Amino acid sequence: MSRKIGRGVRKFIPRMARGLPIGARITCADNSGAKELQIITVFGYKGRLRKLGKAGVGDLVNVSVQKGKQELRKTVIQAVIIRQKQAFRRPDGTWMQFEDNAAVLVKPGGEPQGSELRGPMAREVTLKWPRVAAIASKIV
Repeated sequence: MSRKIGRGVRKFIPRMARGLPIGARITCADNSGAKELQIITVFGYKGRLRKLGKAGVGDLVNVSVQKGKQELRKTVIQAVIIRQKQAFRRPDGTWMQFEDNAAVLVKPGGEPQGSELRGPMAREVTLKWPRVAAIASKIV
């Protein structure tokens, strides 16, 4: 997708491939006590009427905890997507893809609930969520 920025000059603006629709089950990549999450809503998604919203790397979503600690199960909390299986293109032209779909639970202010993050995290998340990046062990 390109956008005109003045006098016939076009600037390339890459779009992030959103590979996780509403209802997708993803793994929780932190030590908050949740194991499996289900996406309920995607914040900031504007789509067509009656079409399910989709989330991509770095998006804030509302999730329901499906498996995990008893006090966390069946609760609705916010999470940030840190990995997705569907390949997405970076602005430098490289393609990125992970082995699984994963998210990190966050508090309303953007502070992560857990103290450590398991597995790699996409570099795109560090730009939007610096507090989540602080607990990451590996940034790809």
